[in-house]
Amino acid sequence: MIKLHIDGPFNNVFLTKPALIMMLLIGLIIAQSLGIIYSKQSKRLLHARLQSAYAARDRLQVEWSKLLLEQSTYQSEARVERIAREKLGMINPEKVNVITP
Repeated sequence: MIKLHIDGPFNNVFLTKPALIMMLLIGLIIAQSLGIIYSKQSKRLLHARLQSAYAARDRLQVEWSKLLLEQSTYQSEARVERIAREKLGMINPEKVNVITP
C-alpha cells in the first residue's frame, strides 16, 4: 500500500493508491462531461446555421422563380413585336422587299 503525505493545510490527509485512482476517475468523468456539453452545444450552433442556410436557399429559389417568370415575359414574341411597332415604328416588310437566301 502506497501512502502519500501532503504538506500544507491538509497535512493530516494520507492518500492511498485506491483514493488516487478514484480521484483520477472522477477527474476523467468531469472532463468527459465537459466534452459532451461542448459537443452538444457545437451541434446546436451548427444546426441553427444549417437551418438559416436552408431558409436563405428557399428565399433565393423563390426569387429565381420570379426572375425566370419575368424573363419569359420580356422575351415573349408578342411583347417584342408590340414594342417594335409602338416604340420603334417598325412594320412587316412587303413581299417585294423580303430577301430570301
